[in-house]
Amino acid sequence: MSFTVNTLRNVTTACQQMRDHIKTIVFRPDAHKTLDITFGPTVAAELIGRTPEALAKAESKGRLPQPKQLPNGRRYYTLEDLTQIREALGIHVGKQPDEDAVVLAVQNFKGGVGKSTITKHLADYLALHGYRVLVIDCDPQASTTTMFDIQPETLIDDDQTLGAFLSPRSTFSNFAETIRDTPWPTIKIVPSSLGLQDAEWDLTSTLREGGQAVRESLQALRIGIASVTKDFDVILLDPPPAMGFLGLNVMAAATGLLIPVPARQLDYLSTIHFMDTIADNIEILEQNGTPVNYGFIRVVCSTFSPNKPGENDMWRIMQATYAGLLLGQPILASEEIKNATQAFRSIYESKPSASHQTYTRCRDNLDAVFGEVEQQIRQQWPSTSLTGVDAGVSVAA
Repeated sequence: MSFTVNTLRNVTTACQQMRDHIKTIVFRPDAHKTLDITFGPTVAAELIGRTPEALAKAESKGRLPQPKQLPNGRRYYTLEDLTQIREALGIHVGKQPDEDAVVLAVQNFKGGVGKSTITKHLADYLALHGYRVLVIDCDPQASTTTMFDIQPETLIDDDQTLGAFLSPRSTFSNFAETIRDTPWPTIKIVPSSLGLQDAEWDLTSTLREGGQAVRESLQALRIGIASVTKDFDVILLDPPPAMGFLGLNVMAAATGLLIPVPARQLDYLSTIHFMDTIADNIEILEQNGTPVNYGFIRVVCSTFSPNKPGENDMWRIMQATYAGLLLGQPILASEEIKNATQAFRSIYESKPSASHQTYTRCRDNLDAVFGEVEQQIRQQWPSTSLTGVDAGVSVAA
């Protein structure tokens, strides 16, 4: 083994050991993430779409079980309780059984725009509000996979992975078997694995064969998703930061596009190239028998610091040039988000790291941003598009 290879292997081993040590501290005692999320009556009622009084009335009449109580008598609910309450009250949040999931790609080629962080937080937000979510990590860097407490190296000997499904050399063809559980009861994930990089090469090799082989390689992910699209409300795609065959698969599979762009000049300029490249590659897909027509495209300003004059100027430029596409609320830069992700968590599954006011401001901001995305998602389903976000919720408490 060469000096270079040996050095890199040693560094990798040391980093993996340190990562595992950090996890034993963060996720004591078993080094795995467990959800410790509870809600008081007011927050629980808000997430369900009812008033605290309506919940208490349903509980008193026996339509709902009595909530759990702390030693001090304070009532609280768990995430599982919210799911059971929705079922008991006939509250249906997502699509109808005959409708397809919205497949949303969170994509930008520029690194450091918050792509994986947004994917994780959006998944958690949607789950809190009652949606069934599938996250598909298509990035070999596997940041989103790690956030959901799955280590990519544990899949190295697994034959039922996304890489095996996408590779034209593999005989594995059951996409549903790539889906794993997460600590969230209503979020599933197709994790990234080390085989994804190999799958990229295998997909690229179909260029030599041409014709039908290329068409099949471009549609592989779309075909896989089609087999499970009735089982989820929203499918979130975290693409690689480049437009190879993996990226083309994501673009072909998506039905909506969310583009994170920080309010910085270089990020803004690079996004011009990104959008042009996306348009070029959609034309390539269509020329190869893979039509693409997104139900919506939205730009979200990410990691925004309103106290920085340069970023305020860029925010105004974005408002002028992305008119009709830019979400009305930017995602504010926050130490709360940084601290949560360092603990392999989102804001929605972590406690305040600083003041409660700072945490609440951060979470309220994310709720506002993702509320806009939720509206776009719901407009894609005929059963909810006419009456907006409250459609599909039935049977008052």
